[in-house]
Amino acid sequence: MDETRKPDESLAVVPPNPVVAPQSHSASNLGLNAALLTAAGAGAFFLIAGTMTPCVGATRSTKLKWEERQLQIEHAERDAKSSNSQNQ
Repeated sequence: MDETRKPDESLAVVPPNPVVAPQSHSASNLGLNAALLTAAGAGAFFLIAGTMTPCVGATRSTKLKWEERQLQIEHAERDAKSSNSQNQ
C-alpha cells in the first residue's frame, strides 16, 4: 500500500502511479530466442516423424501376412498343376 495515501482515502482522488516496464535487450535475447525456436522446431519434427513411422511390430505383422499369402498362392498353383496333370 502507498504510504502517502490514507487507508480511508478514496481511490478516485489518488493520482495514478505510472508503472515502468523493465527494459529488455532484444539483441542479447536474439540468440536465446533463436536457440529456443530451433529446439522447438526439432522437437516438433521428431514428434511428427515418430507418428508417421509405423511401429516395428506392425511392419513385421504385415510382412508375415504377405509371406503367408504368397505361400498360399504358391500352394494353390502347385495343386492346380498337379490336378491338371492328373486329368490328362
